[in-house]
Amino acid sequence: MKKIIGILAVVIAIGASAFTAPTKAHSFNSYKWFIISGTYGLSSPPKASDAAYDGEGTTPPDGGCPNTQVHQCVSGFNASQVNGSNQLINDSQVPAVTPGTED
Repeated sequence: MKKIIGILAVVIAIGASAFTAPTKAHSFNSYKWFIISGTYGLSSPPKASDAAYDGEGTTPPDGGCPNTQVHQCVSGFNASQVNGSNQLINDSQVPAVTPGTED
């Protein structure tokens, strides 16, 4: 009888672990996203007055920018580059990512 209880305990333990979802580690960076007006190159720092805050997240907002790799349209900045009012801290902040571009 003890042997059956022992085997049953092992079967229950294996069965319970089979239905436990493993935790997934995400390595996505969260950025503060800005719509950039003007004709700034992809690695040029835009003026703070030309950058309008558009939210925070791991993916850029849908800005409808054509992907032509000429000028910034949507750019992501690190939190250290943005002040508490969600504005760039100065005119020398180079975007961390520039997924949205336009002609």
